[in-house]
Order: sequence, then structure tokens, then C-alpha cells
Amino acid sequence: IDAYTTKLYSDPTSSTFSRPRGPLAAFAFPKFRRVWLASVIFSLGNWGERLATGWVVLNETDDVFLAAATFAVRQAPQLIFAPIGGAVADRFSRGKIVLLISIYKALILTALAIIAANGLEPLWLVFVILGFSGVGQSFELPAIQGMVTSSVPRAFRMNAVAVQSTGMRAVGALGALAAGYAISAIGVPVTFLASGSTFVVGGVLALFANKGLQTRKMVKTDSVVRDVVDGLKLMSTLPIVRMILITAVLVEIFGFAYGAVMPAVAKNALNVDSEGLGTLTMMAGVGSVIGSVFLMALGNFRRKGLLLIGIAIAYGIFLATFSAPGSYAAALVLIMGVGASAAAFDAMQWTLLQLNVPDEMRGRAVGAWVFAIGFGWIGHLGMGAVGEAVGVQTALAGAGIIVVITGIAAYLFSPSMRRI
Repeated sequence: IDAYTTKLYSDPTSSTFSRPRGPLAAFAFPKFRRVWLASVIFSLGNWGERLATGWVVLNETDDVFLAAATFAVRQAPQLIFAPIGGAVADRFSRGKIVLLISIYKALILTALAIIAANGLEPLWLVFVILGFSGVGQSFELPAIQGMVTSSVPRAFRMNAVAVQSTGMRAVGALGALAAGYAISAIGVPVTFLASGSTFVVGGVLALFANKGLQTRKMVKTDSVVRDVVDGLKLMSTLPIVRMILITAVLVEIFGFAYGAVMPAVAKNALNVDSEGLGTLTMMAGVGSVIGSVFLMALGNFRRKGLLLIGIAIAYGIFLATFSAPGSYAAALVLIMGVGASAAAFDAMQWTLLQLNVPDEMRGRAVGAWVFAIGFGWIGHLGMGAVGEAVGVQTALAGAGIIVVITGIAAYLFSPSMRRI
């Protein structure tokens, strides 16, 4: 029935059924609903891990740079492993990949819980373990995004990505709030363990959700290494893909680095505790839901390149201003704009990448994107160092201005971005 329904929905000449419409059109496909549920539950673990790690390191060391470095070491391994993760997602069962990663991440969080219970001793081991966590993410993202776009016809991919992103952000916002209160009520170690169990639940659901998805038509080469090389060559020869990845690198370094100093923003600039950090992170999550719903409402918007550029400029403006007044109330409102822009920017990149490469290379396209954002560790360390030296508010203002300039430059120097 799924296959028959998908054929009818993707066939514009069909008169038996009307095409699904509206912001939740992707939910008309049962396969997508299963993938959606698995991905949003999986995302809970990621939110809990990020928030708990940043807070406990800042609280134990009182060092903004070290707290930011926890985000950096998570991203650095992606420079090596992301292209491999993309190639693996194109060759093997994506459901099995996500299940294996969920078990792997649960073990990572168990180790973090043990170290947190010991007062972060030794501290260097925390960073080693977080590096291994980043390796897992290099395989997680290409597999999950490949499942999302395989679960709907091509015409619904932008909507599917937006709907999935909305679910991840909405559940993540609640997860961030819950993690903030959990840290205060039951402690960091138990919060880590709870996040690890969430990963396993999401991984099991992903295994079942992957059954019956579209069979990939990839012609396999002799090795994963050859697949990686072929994928990187293709990414570098397509102008629009090349520009998307360049923009991703710059915005990741200067824009998404704000997450690395969020604990410091909460504690030093806004004078709130872990519950306040959880609420602040939740409001960013609420904003990200708004950004994703905005994309859902647009449907199959034609001028996707211009939309991505506009989102980047808005992102920079919100980033530069959200903590500038030093008011917690104002920050709660403005960070929704940061979250909305971040979510919409990510979703548009995923959509453009997967619409501008052959279907059999969609996993490697997302792998190339994960590789590009792997440079974000530079921004995390830079944001931490600048925040430690001159204050996190000044650091965020400078980063926001650079993101605005990046968006303007993409408009001026990339005709292909303006056309698509």
C-alpha cells in the first residue's frame, strides 16, 4: 500500500488521489512518520549530552574556554570521519547504522557519567571521550538524513526535511529544559545516563523505520575509500554545492559557535543558574521550531538559494544582539530568532544539497556537509578565547557581524545561489 500511495502522490496525472498539501504534507507518507519518530527521539540524547557537558565543565573549572572546547572536540573528528560516514550511509542499511551509533553513544555517555561522578577527574579524559562522540555524529547525520529523504517522493523532500527538523527542535527544546532541571534535581551523572538510554530507544526505532524505504541504486565501487574520493570530487565540481559548503563552513565557524559559550552567557552575562540555562536553551529550541514551521509553510519554495542567503543575514543580526542588553528577559525573546535562523539555515542546506546531487549520492552529500561543519571547532575555540578575553557579549557581536557579511557575499558573488 505504501508503494502504491507513494506512486499516486508522486504522479501529477493521477486523479484517484489528490497530492498531499500544507505544512505537514510529508506526514501523508507512513514511512516518513516512522522515520520522523525515530529521529526526534534520537535527538533528545544529543541535546542532553551537549547541555550537561557544557554546564558541568564550566561549573567545575570556571573556565569559558574549556567549556567552549567541549564543543570543539566534538566537531573536530568530523573533518576525518564525515566523508566516510556519508559513503557508509550510501552503501549499507541506514537503520542498522543508526542503531549501532545509538549503542555507541550510550556507552560514551555512561563513561561521561562515571567521570562526572568523580568530579571530572581526570579532565583530559572528558575531552578524549567527547572526541569519540564526534566520530559517532559523523555517521549519524548522513544516515538519518538519507532515511528522511528516502521516505518521500522528490517533490516533498524540502517539506520532509523541514517537518523532521521541526520535530527534532521541538522535542530538543523540551529536552533542554528537562536537562537543565535534571542537572539541578538529580545531578549531571544521572542526566548523562538518561540521555544515553534515549539514544538506544531512538536507534531501535530507526532500525524498524528503515524497513521498506527506497532501495538505493548506487553502483558500488571496490571500497568505501573509493566512494569517499568519488563523492568529494563530485562535491567540488558542482558550483552550487561548492558554494553551499563554503557558506556552511563560514556560518558554522562564526554562527553556530554561540552554543559553545551559552553556559558562560547564562552564568556570566545573564547571571542565571543551570535552570536558567535550560530555559534559555529551550527558548532557542522554540525559535528553531518557528523557523522550521516557516519552511514547512513555504512548501516547495522556488527561490531556495535567495531564501538561504536571507536566513543567513537574519541569523547574523539575531546572534549579534541577543545578549547585548544583558537582560535575561530580552535574551529569552531574541534567542528565539537565533534558534529560528539556525534551524532554517540547516534545513535549507540539507534540502539544497540533496536536490542538487544524484539520488545515489545523497548520503555522501550530507557527509560532505558534516565535513564542512567539522571546521566549527575553530569557531568554538575562538569564541571561547575571545569570550574569556573581552567578554562573551562582545564575542557574539563580532561573530554575528561576520555571518551577515557572509550572507551578503554569497548574494554578490554566487549567481547560481541567486537563481536556484
